[in-house]
Amino acid sequence: MKKMRVFWFVLYGLLLAGPCLMAQPGKYGEGPDSTECIQRLSFYREYVKAGDYISAVPSWRIAVAVCPRTANQYLYSDGQQIIKTLLVQPDVAIEHKIALVDSLMLMYDIRIQHYPANAVGALQNKIIDMGMLMPNAQEARLAELEKLLNMTGNATAPSMLARYMELTGALYGAEKRTADDVMNAYSRLTAVLDVQERENPENEEIKNVRQMIENYLISTDVATCDNLIPLFGPRFEANPDDLDLVSLIATMLTYSDCTSSDLYLQVVTALNKLAPSYQTAYYLSKVHSSKNEYDKAITYLQEAIGSPDIPAVEKGKCYIDQGVVYYKMNNSARAMASANAAIAATPAVKGKAYMLMANIWAGQRCGDNDIEKRAPFWVAVDYLAKAKAADPSCSAEADKLIAQYRQYFPLQEEAFMYDLADGSSYTVICGALHETTTVRTRK
Repeated sequence: MKKMRVFWFVLYGLLLAGPCLMAQPGKYGEGPDSTECIQRLSFYREYVKAGDYISAVPSWRIAVAVCPRTANQYLYSDGQQIIKTLLVQPDVAIEHKIALVDSLMLMYDIRIQHYPANAVGALQNKIIDMGMLMPNAQEARLAELEKLLNMTGNATAPSMLARYMELTGALYGAEKRTADDVMNAYSRLTAVLDVQERENPENEEIKNVRQMIENYLISTDVATCDNLIPLFGPRFEANPDDLDLVSLIATMLTYSDCTSSDLYLQVVTALNKLAPSYQTAYYLSKVHSSKNEYDKAITYLQEAIGSPDIPAVEKGKCYIDQGVVYYKMNNSARAMASANAAIAATPAVKGKAYMLMANIWAGQRCGDNDIEKRAPFWVAVDYLAKAKAADPSCSAEADKLIAQYRQYFPLQEEAFMYDLADGSSYTVICGALHETTTVRTRK
């Protein structure tokens, strides 16, 4: 009961203090109130210095009531700690906690209004406490962040920028912000980070916050090509040699599946010149392949494969992609050679390499008789079986293709006409390709 009485004294003191304080001139007020103010400030501070915030409450409450708000900033910064102490006391009813939180916010507001030298720090701490104590008050929290951003501009703490973007995205998800709001926030916040990074290029917090803001944007459905291209196009044109900017745009367009856009091709081409790597070369190969520019795709794939820093698995994947492009170019021999090179680079891609080989053989059209025309499907099924054995994740697709290709096996009586029986060896020759396989028929 004593703790609850303390609570009510604090609450009523704070709520009733406002009208009285405005009428009191002088730093500590006038007449008896000024003496009371000085005494109560001294009394409660002794308890605060000793860490006894509960015992400080009575004198602190009276000090809040009788002292002008400009009397001493400690009155409100100490009040924050006193109220936080009361908030964690056992058996505090939910309605009382709500009132205490309101009182805590009032402490911050008084400091922000009357102590401008400390206004930024007070506002930042208010925002942090709102996040912990008022997690559902997203609109109010974002409004305070807006105040802070207007107050501090390019000097805004990076962590506050991250909170701003997080809340904007959350409110968009709740249909309380538009896609334009999200994109405008992203553009505004990254512009601040650009300034900060130029001034502190080695600051890891700035880099981490930039990544967080990008992730918040990507997590919404706002990061579409229709939104990103108008945003990043002018920035790229203005600074095509800015490696950080070019890398950012390439990343955002990749995540948002804008790889078929002209901007993506321009950006990745620039990135490959500024910081050549197997990744940028690989991305360029994908773009040119999607545009049916196969010669350019092969050039960049070979550049990626020849990169000294490419891991074996990535090299294997590049060889497979090269095989696919060669197959599209109707160069089956080079396509098969690329698939074999993939296996030589790393066993990790064996399954996919065998799948590619199967598709290459299934696409062959050669021979003068029914057996020669159907024989490539025997080889294709051989490679599909190898793919299943090498990589179980290929099994479902391989089984589907095996069932499809078996329909093209010759009938038993057709094979008999050519003195062929099930299980006998057979060499298939299609242009530059040749494989030895086993005869299989449909009964």
